[in-house]
Amino acid sequence: MRSHTLLRGPSRHYQYQLSSLIKRQQTAPKLQRSRMSAATSGKGSLPHQMRTAAEPRQNRLYNVRLSHIEQVNPCVRLLQLTIPPEVQNPDDSSYQESDQESQPPPQPLTFLPGQWLDVHIPSISNAGGFSITSTPADAQVLPSLANQDSDAVQAIVNNDATGLPPLNPDGRPPYVELAVRAAPSNPASAWLWKPAEEILGSELAIRVGGSFVWPPSGVRLGDVRNVVFIAGGVGINPLISMLSHLNNDDEATTTLRHPSLNIRFLYSTKLPQPDKATTPTTNPEKRLDQILFLSRLREIVNIQSQLRRLRIALDLFITDLDDDTRGVSFDDLRIHGRRINADDLRAAAISEDGTIEPEKTVCYVCGPPGMTDDIVGKLEGLLGGGERVFYEKWW
Repeated sequence: MRSHTLLRGPSRHYQYQLSSLIKRQQTAPKLQRSRMSAATSGKGSLPHQMRTAAEPRQNRLYNVRLSHIEQVNPCVRLLQLTIPPEVQNPDDSSYQESDQESQPPPQPLTFLPGQWLDVHIPSISNAGGFSITSTPADAQVLPSLANQDSDAVQAIVNNDATGLPPLNPDGRPPYVELAVRAAPSNPASAWLWKPAEEILGSELAIRVGGSFVWPPSGVRLGDVRNVVFIAGGVGINPLISMLSHLNNDDEATTTLRHPSLNIRFLYSTKLPQPDKATTPTTNPEKRLDQILFLSRLREIVNIQSQLRRLRIALDLFITDLDDDTRGVSFDDLRIHGRRINADDLRAAAISEDGTIEPEKTVCYVCGPPGMTDDIVGKLEGLLGGGERVFYEKWW
């Protein structure tokens, strides 16, 4: 699954909603965040909603349908939650004719890259908390091209002018995507890991929350030249939403269009272990493909190498790199058989002229608590403070 570029601009209502959301997030107080992202730490952990009680939340629940499940590796599933199209299209004429006298049009679901969802499952008392891994563009209706000029349709579908992946000419409904790690001790995760045939099509309710977002609060985007993303394990979830959003280049939602933006993405993880119930994956390249969102990251790097709009460098740190995988190399990323260290952070924060310019740099960190604390402390030392270092912990 990949992010889709819209075939038309967002509605004025959508632009207004997202603009208002950005303003609210940018004026919200900066919080020290610590919450579960895909699983709890075991028995005795506080429920997600209690753990995140101090975080901002929207005041509306949205009904969605679990429409697609994809197994990334033995430990992680990607889930698509489809939003009713009429919710995202309040200006739709069919809705106005039938409902405008009886009730106001529904407010579209909007979010900022990096936010998470309270996921309410009817049979579970406490909501689960999961980071959104898709983009705001994916939550809009992608219309069918059936009635459009055939030559124009072919050009758009093939994305000849942009170099972006092909699009579906039949359109698609709006959705949000989640990456959910297997966690039997977490009731919401355990339910979402039931056999696909038992839960596909189920109706759930979701609420958007969180303050770990792009664009960064309190920062003039026009001054930003260097962006550093650092992910540990499933801490990549909110960061893949941010990078995919920047890759989309949607003027109404990206809010940053600068031809000389440098992005360094440092991703620390372990190799997925083969599922003992199936044939083990021995091909080292296929094992790397099972790393959560690695293929999506590489796709974005390759797209931007053609468009030359964003300069992205991708470094993968595999803490349990074995001899078979150690010999694999790619042109679009560098693989390291170790953890991220202080030299890596310094290299990521350095500008083109070889200096560190705090006023032109923002850093985002998401990972396990110990890793996050260590890296945030080092980055604050490099940048002379924490105003431009944003982080979120998971465990």
